[in-house]
This record gives sequence, C-alpha cells and structure tokens, in this order.
Amino acid sequence: MNARNIVLEPRLYHASFLNSFLSEIRKIAYLRSFWIQTAVLVVLYSAIMFAIGVSQKEYGGGSMLDAQVVTTGVSFLVIFSFALGASAVTNEYSSNTMRTTALADPSRLRSYSAKHLAVFVMVGAVNLVLTLLAALVYGISAGGSWDLGNGNFRALAVFWVILTTAATMATSIGYILRSTAGTITLAMALVYVSNAVALVNIDWIRDTLYHYLPLQIIQDATATELGSSLMGEGLSWTTATIAWLCYALVFWVLGLVRYQRSDI
Repeated sequence: MNARNIVLEPRLYHASFLNSFLSEIRKIAYLRSFWIQTAVLVVLYSAIMFAIGVSQKEYGGGSMLDAQVVTTGVSFLVIFSFALGASAVTNEYSSNTMRTTALADPSRLRSYSAKHLAVFVMVGAVNLVLTLLAALVYGISAGGSWDLGNGNFRALAVFWVILTTAATMATSIGYILRSTAGTITLAMALVYVSNAVALVNIDWIRDTLYHYLPLQIIQDATATELGSSLMGEGLSWTTATIAWLCYALVFWVLGLVRYQRSDI
C-alpha cells in the first residue's frame, strides 16, 4: 500500500463516537479559558476551606469533621460549572468552528453525545480534584479527622455529581441559545431566580413545589445527616439527586432537538 492509499484509507478516518469524543476532549483541553477558570475555582475554594478550617480550629477543632462544611458551597461553585460547560460549546459557535464539527461527523446525535461526554469527563476530573483538595485542606487546617459515615462520603460523592452534571446542563443550554452570556444567565436564573416563586402565597407552591426548585434540590442532595437535621424538612438526598438529574435530562433532550433541527 503506497503513501497515497494510507492517507485516504477510510478505515483510519471514518466518523465514530470514539473519534468524535477524542476530538471534543482535545478542543476543551486547548481552551485557555477552561484552564483559567479551573485554576481560579480550585485555588479560591481551597483558600475558603483553609480559612474555615483555621477558624474552626481556633474555636476548639480536633473533633470529627463533617462534609457539610465542604458541600455547603455547592450553590456558589455551580456557577463555575455552568461557565465551564457553556464555554465548551458556545466558543465553537462564536468562532464559527461548529460547522467543521458538524461536517466531521454526519451524525448529530453522535456529535452531540460526544461533546457532552467530553464535558462530563473534563469537568468531572476538575471537580474530583476540587472535592479531594477542599476536603484535605479543610481537614488539615481544622486539625480534625474525617468520619466517612453519617453521610459524609455520600455527600462528597453527590457534591461531585451535582457539579459535574451542572456543566453538562450548561452545555445543553449552550446548544439551545448559542451564546455564552445567555447560557450562563439562563442557568443562573434557573438556580437562583426560580426561588422567587416561594413568594407566591399558594400553599402547594410553598409546601411542595418549593422543595423541587433547583437551589433547594442541590442543597438537599449534598447535605450530610447533620446538615439535614439543621436544615429541617426537605427532600431526601436520593429524591433530590434524581430530581436534579431529571432537570439535566430535560435540557439534554431540548438541546439535542435544537441541534438536530436547526442550521448551524
């Protein structure tokens, strides 16, 4: 087989999910904004955990640590996940490289799924480092020891799941709006502004619907046993986690429909 035949060998360059996935991984890895946001996220939250740990030690640390301290910041950290997930797709629309992506893989479902998996893997790796480092820094600075019972290990695991799926949710919204600012604004409105419905003086909204709003869901899902007792009545962590995943699934479907039925 001569050099020309090797270059044109279709088996080497055919469209496949693996090839699309690896391509999406490289795209995210080459984004300078991704690494800048990652560095800010990890350093900032580690510094916050250090400050909390030092303060706790000053007031009699040395006891068993509760993961609620680490996971309480989920409603703040989710903003970074939204930004990371959104930029993975909106940067392609703003730089007009989405046409190349669509041409490289004729299956939009495969291309769309590969993008989401790449975001999940890359942001998931970042969130894993964040979770472990935050727990380590807090533990050392507080001078205490970790008890993985009482819902602590589970809370940290769900904390990772919530933050990582938040990024894929933002990716889906990015396919719908095709704008970084619009995507982050809508995602933040979904989490924070939606809580305003609690002001409506209707019993069903205040007693039932309120608990299924995104902000309440992520707080209930990442609560430890101690945290649940402090927050009072709310959803169980399993119900809250499933509800959050349902939100992500709804936006995944909407994003796919938009991507498949629209011109690029």
